[in-house]
Amino acid sequence: MEYRPLHLRKSGMQDTIRLRSKVSMAVRQFLEIMHGFVDIETPTLFKRTPEGAREFIVPTRTPGQFYSLTQSPQQFKQLLMVGGFDRYYQFARCYRDEDMKSDRQPEFTQIWRWHLLLKKIS
Repeated sequence: MEYRPLHLRKSGMQDTIRLRSKVSMAVRQFLEIMHGFVDIETPTLFKRTPEGAREFIVPTRTPGQFYSLTQSPQQFKQLLMVGGFDRYYQFARCYRDEDMKSDRQPEFTQIWRWHLLLKKIS
């Protein structure tokens, strides 16, 4: 879109952005205040993984070494579980280098929630 700043001045676009803000605030309040979840932010740059969709590659200053933009926050789930976070959520930015189709976007936001149920052994 060539004139994005002008497009943002339209009331329809502003209403959409304000609605998204209200929804994310309500989700945060519901998960944190009512259910004790912790808001976690995971890195955007990650080491390359061979499976899944094609990745967006980010070069480093070291020749031949690259990072990739994360495809999903699930890559960090095990680290958080081992670290003792049994209830967490995040609004994660995800990036996938897929062929352009009307039902797919290369960049999107995903809400990820994790709750570990521990049973008491008697």
